[in-house]
Amino acid sequence: MNDDVPPAIALLIGALMGVLLYGPIKRWIFTLIRTLRERARNKGNEDHSSAGSTKLLIIFATLHPAPWLILIGLPYGLYRLWSDPLRVIWGSLLAGSILGALLMVAFEALRRARARQASK
Repeated sequence: MNDDVPPAIALLIGALMGVLLYGPIKRWIFTLIRTLRERARNKGNEDHSSAGSTKLLIIFATLHPAPWLILIGLPYGLYRLWSDPLRVIWGSLLAGSILGALLMVAFEALRRARARQASK
């Protein structure tokens, strides 16, 4: 990004980025947890028909590039954040992406609470 971009625009772009990345990352984490639980449940039952598909799902879930890029990029980004002086524009983008992800967490918690309350 250029320094000509106002920080408010970078904050909005970062918030959009956080909102858009929340869903795929959450889905990847839940899929990986679900397959690991299923594999632990079927550990003693090797003749189970889904044992092969569980292994295949674990392979594909761990080889998916997006979470690994984020896990590699996060420490690198933190290193760059602390080693070099941060421009205002990048700080606004980072703050926006964090706020966007936190906003999605809050909306999802509110949605689940309303669904639980409606089911009672």
